[in-house]
Amino acid sequence: MKKVFKVLSVGALALTLAACNSSATPTKDTSKKSDLTLEQVYDKAVERQADIKSVSATMEMSQKTKAGSGDQAVEIAMDSKMEMDVISDPLAAHITGSMTVPDMASEDKKTMDMPIDMYMKKEQGFFMKDPTTESWFKLPSEQFDAILEQTASSANAKEQLEQLKEFIGDFKFEQNDDAYILTLDAKGDKFKELIDSEMQKSMKDLGLEENPLDNITIDKINYVLQIDKETFDTEKMDMNFDLKMKVEDQEISTSTKSVVTYTEFNHLKTIDIPQDIIDNAATPPGQ
Repeated sequence: MKKVFKVLSVGALALTLAACNSSATPTKDTSKKSDLTLEQVYDKAVERQADIKSVSATMEMSQKTKAGSGDQAVEIAMDSKMEMDVISDPLAAHITGSMTVPDMASEDKKTMDMPIDMYMKKEQGFFMKDPTTESWFKLPSEQFDAILEQTASSANAKEQLEQLKEFIGDFKFEQNDDAYILTLDAKGDKFKELIDSEMQKSMKDLGLEENPLDNITIDKINYVLQIDKETFDTEKMDMNFDLKMKVEDQEISTSTKSVVTYTEFNHLKTIDIPQDIIDNAATPPGQ
């Protein structure tokens, strides 16, 4: 069962925009109408990505997972809220927040809050705070490299933008006074290829050989993106997806909802890890 939920924790689906040749449909009460097509918005958003050197973001996510059936069924619900500062070059990040998870030692399905505090910096490594002891650990370099690369990919949407070019006709394109609104609402396996390469890579990073995409069914994918009309910054991303998979002969269904809000573009010059954390961080137990 531990392996089952380790598989479920792999990566997040990362989707952004796609291109088409019609202008955005105004939403109700829109007075400032733009005639830019989705293709033009797409190109400007990609161009803007090259200029973003740092960003702050908040992410709220809830996930419900069910494994097995009948008396053997296990249900787990997790909620998290995180704040993140990221610099792209050289890559550095500071992430804080909390995660609500089931208390596995409790018999009446109680939950427990787990504070999150971590620093990542290419020159110095990956440091994470242990909420139970209030002490800091430095993760081994091989784990850090994998997480660092995933963080870099999340901070730069250009690769995902290019991947979505072929799905031009699948986005609804709207606008209000301040933003372009792009909506993807899909069912079935059509978009499986979008996550295949990322899932394969993440599985390898975690030391897992089997690819759950071999037995995955995507029931629903829904993304709503908000792109600023003046700056072409991606300001908000609502993501909802439901999927089923088979792992170790068990059927697992999961429903994930998350909202990421990006703010303060290019405001950070550096992220400094406190020297006492660097000096006193220990190696995690078992490493």
